[in-house]
Amino acid sequence: MHQLREACDEVYLPLLRQWCRVRRQFIWKIEPLFPGYLFARFVVEERFRAVRYTPGVVSVLSTIVGEPIEVNETIISALRQRSVDGYIQVSPIPFFPGEELEITEGPFRGLRALFQQELRAGERVAVLLDLLSSRVRVELPRAYVQKTASVSGGRRAA
Repeated sequence: MHQLREACDEVYLPLLRQWCRVRRQFIWKIEPLFPGYLFARFVVEERFRAVRYTPGVVSVLSTIVGEPIEVNETIISALRQRSVDGYIQVSPIPFFPGEELEITEGPFRGLRALFQQELRAGERVAVLLDLLSSRVRVELPRAYVQKTASVSGGRRAA
């Protein structure tokens, strides 16, 4: 990418940071938002050949007649505004207080619980489990719960 930076006025590779499961544990995974693509600003008439033939560049996204496609600056600006510490964070699907969730990982896997609140910048959640005839508040990693697929099915702790 160093050679491409020399050929362009600006190069932007938006990176996506996601909390995901890898071999039974959750880690932050960082990957390009658009795999195989990046954004480059350059004067087409002056630098097109230099950019096109930079090592590592497969092609420049072009129209049917071969003209490079210009990306509107508002799109780049919107991507940059969604960046936190240099990474695009995809907002998780929101949960609402009282909403039924399914626990998909950990010791309560397969049970259903009621969402109570988000904790620690959205990395953990508080849920209510029906255990031994009473509701118990349990804190779990957010990645351990998901919206229930349907109202029926699943089991509740009793």
